[in-house]
Amino acid sequence: MNWNTISESDRIRIGQWQKWMLALAILCEIFLAADWYAFAAVIPFVSETLGLNPAQAGLAQGIFALTYGVGMVAWSPVSRNMSARTMLLIGLAGTGIGMVLQVFVQNYTQLIILRLLIGFFDAGIFIGNMKLIFGWFPQQRRGAVVGMILAAYSLAITLDFALGIPLTLATGWRVFFAVLAAGTLLVALIDGLMVRNGPAEIGIAGFKWENEPATIASMPLTEIFRSKWIVVGGLGIAACTFAIAGTATWVVPAFIAVQHMPVEAGAIIGTLMGLSQVVFLIIGGYMADSLGKPFMIKLSALLALLTAVMFLSSTIYPVSFATLVVFAALSGLAVLGGGAIFSFLSEKYPDALAPAAVGYAEVFGILSSFASPWLMGAIIEGSGGAFKQAFAAFAIIEAAFLVLLILLARETAQQRSLVEPAE
Repeated sequence: MNWNTISESDRIRIGQWQKWMLALAILCEIFLAADWYAFAAVIPFVSETLGLNPAQAGLAQGIFALTYGVGMVAWSPVSRNMSARTMLLIGLAGTGIGMVLQVFVQNYTQLIILRLLIGFFDAGIFIGNMKLIFGWFPQQRRGAVVGMILAAYSLAITLDFALGIPLTLATGWRVFFAVLAAGTLLVALIDGLMVRNGPAEIGIAGFKWENEPATIASMPLTEIFRSKWIVVGGLGIAACTFAIAGTATWVVPAFIAVQHMPVEAGAIIGTLMGLSQVVFLIIGGYMADSLGKPFMIKLSALLALLTAVMFLSSTIYPVSFATLVVFAALSGLAVLGGGAIFSFLSEKYPDALAPAAVGYAEVFGILSSFASPWLMGAIIEGSGGAFKQAFAAFAIIEAAFLVLLILLARETAQQRSLVEPAE
């Protein structure tokens, strides 16, 4: 059974379910990101309560990515034999319970332990979401759909700051964490009741978006690493996350130090950068479905390089505040190909391997998001506060990503994907 052989009424029913499943996937992604960055939004308040110094606070935020990366490696093979609904339910429930416990932390050690726990379960949510999308949408629509989900991730980070800080000022950070915990557990309950893994689970028996040979579907996970596409996807993700982490951490301090921007204007710049990511991720997702994923991945790397050069210029030449606002509004161009990367992997690997391939490729992004703020910060510290050198390094590394992707993201008639016959 496929889209061309089912009845019109079944197509309408699938279309209705697609909307519901996409809405739930977006909701899951919002709470995944909100739980990750909630601490970042209220660091000063938590630090005051628990007596954290800046180094401890920074580690508490950054250490989350450690178990998120471990979780990607752990959940990826599990995803092969576990349904999207089960993965989402376990991931959301584990994250929600961790957030509940985080409300009551009394010291730094407890905070670190819970951040590590939440990071591990958050990874399960992400891979479960990808598996859900791959089950409900054909490849020709996945770029747009994944772009929406990644945009929801960026939107959640923006909302953490825009809504979390006022809520914390009014009621305290523990209440803010409690609201997120309750929301996460509620989404877990909704998913457990409503999620279906694909059209076959709503009564359209044997439905598949594509016909995969049984030998392909049963390939071992090691086949993922025998193809260059895992590296292409990983480098594409790394180019985006290096830009995101670098700009989110150092653009506002650079504007304040070099352009003498008022400190209070940092909220405007930060919010604009977050909303810019949302807009360009959605636009880029639709572009990927019409222009092709490999092209969009390389274009995104080029735009990440141009973004780095744009911000580098702001550390060299004096510009007006209006120009800084324009720079912030354009910063999301660096992630234009975000939706293309994950849907690209779903094209190159059969659906039985694609969620695991996404998880392994995401590790590149996690390492990149670690390296970017640390490297730039080390350069700023070592040069006595010179932001120019740090952003120059940012541009050089993005140029290296672009060159590698141009060399690797080329297809030949003999090797296009694992779904097609081998050479």
